[in-house]
Amino acid sequence: MNVTNNSLRATLLFAATSIVAAIVVGAMLVSGWGGGILDNRVEWVYWAGAIFGAVGIGLLGAATVAPERASGRLTVAGVALFLVAPVLCVVAVFTDYWI
Repeated sequence: MNVTNNSLRATLLFAATSIVAAIVVGAMLVSGWGGGILDNRVEWVYWAGAIFGAVGIGLLGAATVAPERASGRLTVAGVALFLVAPVLCVVAVFTDYWI
C-alpha cells in the first residue's frame, strides 16, 4: 500500500481532532453542561459551531481514504471548519453571559 503525504497528514489530523472532540464532549457530559442551557437568541450559534466541528472531523476522516487529489482539498476544508467551530461556540457562550 502506497501511503501518500496528504493521506498521512489527513490521518494524523483526523486522529488528533477526534481525540480533542472526545475530550471536550466527554467533559461536557460529565459536568452536565450542554448547549441547550444557552439563551435561545445565541444557542443557534453554539449549535452551528458544533455542527461545523463535526463536519470538519468527518471531512478529515474522508480525506484519509480519498484519492490524492481530493485528499488535500478535503483536509483543508476539514481543518478550516474545525478551526471555525470553537470560535463560534466560545462566542455563543460569552454572548450568553452578556445578554
